[in-house]
Amino acid sequence: MTGTKTSKPMHTVCLRLDTSAYEGDLIDQSFHALSHIHNVLVKHARKLLIRLKYDKDYQQLRTEYTAFLKKHKDKQKLSKAETAYKKNLSDRMKTIRQDMGFSEYSFQSYIKKCAKQYHKLLSSQQVQKEATRVWQSAEKYLFGDGKAVHFKKYRDFDTIGGKSTKNGMRFDTKTFSAVWMGHTYQVKRPKKSSMDYVYEALSSDISYCDVKRRMFPNGWHYYIVVVLKGPAPKKLTAGNKACGIDPGVSTMAAVSDEDVYLEELAPDIGKYNKEIVDTQYHMDLSKRASNPDKYNPDGTIDKSNHDRWKFSKTYIRRRNRLKYLYRVRSDYIKQSHSGLVNKLLKDARDFYIEDMDYKTLAKRSKNTERSVRISEVKNKDGSVRQVHKYKRKKRYGRSLNNRAPALFIRLLEQKALLYGGSVTKIATKDYKASQYDHSTDTCTKAPLSQRTKIIDGRTVQRDLYSAFLILNTDDTFTHPDRDKCMSTFDGFVRRQDKLISEMKKNNISMKQCFGF
Repeated sequence: MTGTKTSKPMHTVCLRLDTSAYEGDLIDQSFHALSHIHNVLVKHARKLLIRLKYDKDYQQLRTEYTAFLKKHKDKQKLSKAETAYKKNLSDRMKTIRQDMGFSEYSFQSYIKKCAKQYHKLLSSQQVQKEATRVWQSAEKYLFGDGKAVHFKKYRDFDTIGGKSTKNGMRFDTKTFSAVWMGHTYQVKRPKKSSMDYVYEALSSDISYCDVKRRMFPNGWHYYIVVVLKGPAPKKLTAGNKACGIDPGVSTMAAVSDEDVYLEELAPDIGKYNKEIVDTQYHMDLSKRASNPDKYNPDGTIDKSNHDRWKFSKTYIRRRNRLKYLYRVRSDYIKQSHSGLVNKLLKDARDFYIEDMDYKTLAKRSKNTERSVRISEVKNKDGSVRQVHKYKRKKRYGRSLNNRAPALFIRLLEQKALLYGGSVTKIATKDYKASQYDHSTDTCTKAPLSQRTKIIDGRTVQRDLYSAFLILNTDDTFTHPDRDKCMSTFDGFVRRQDKLISEMKKNNISMKQCFGF
């Protein structure tokens, strides 16, 4: 069982800068400088990673350290001598990395000379923040599940980070203006509908400010993101009950003592994806028309042709529109999730939820297996033969990209903490909510295609019933409390039947997930 991370509460306020054409060009120059600094650091990090790869002493220590971890998987049972041995190996590897210059502060020191030429565009702390970002990427590659330290193009940079109010962009709440690198930018006042909330949020102490830009059909719009200390102002009145949530890939099922919810995550995502696909299609046509020599007769790219790509004004305009569409799509998903979180918070404050590993669900399967089901395949001569087809290796990457369930859980954790509640994560393998039957006190596996179950002679929706079991957890968070389930089951079924009836009446359906 795991809970939410404890950290100092902070909140942000995003305000648009009222920039002229000259001021917009000035900020763009800063983003150009940041992209150069980032790529210089990436080149440096890659060189150091290659040196580590071919350093015999480091690789020997790493081999010993890896072998030790495999041998002692249960870290709590290490003796003092084993703990000392492990620490010795770790310290020796750390010493080699630091002597080589592979550390966060070494990255910040390395980029100082390069950043001097941009002293009128970026502050020292903004350069340090970018060095920290590259270091985190290299650290993730070396110690985590990172695959590479990537170079980035200028148009991929959206934020110039800050670290304190003494350096970088500074915001004045009295004059509603921002000062950065000797230039003062006017900040647009919030709309009347959000004015009270924004002013209340800005009453806290400012920690630092970020510079942000967003793509729109008419070009870049620039913003100041003010990061403030303390919790954000509250917009709604939270309930005081508990709620069990069964998170899916595309849906969320939630059950409290008085209500049930079965919701599709980001239900209108399809129309955003269609616009993106259409724009990509026309971009490809434009690119092929401008670069006929870069393609083979069969339509594939000619890799032997190393001429520079030519991009027409139409292509660049559509490329900017594509970035705009991706931003709008992302904003829609976040707004949709926030609405659902607020809906749940009005009913409950403490949430119990299964701990889902969405990263694993997104990966393709490594095993090549044949299906148990027999399929008929026609031969060229017209005859039919029966075979066991190979199972698909694809998992849920596309659905996770469209629905972003991990973002929903993160927003739920943040808002529950803001309203004095909590989110308790329950281990899926131990709890077995999708398999348990409280009427028989047994666990039975069921295929994912089976969206309903028969429990004590009553038909229940699979996800809602799992959420019901999670709500009625015992004190150890490892098993449902059967007595609680028995006493509240009838009320749950009545509320579930009422919800499904209303959804069918309003033509709300999702056959593959809801079962109707």
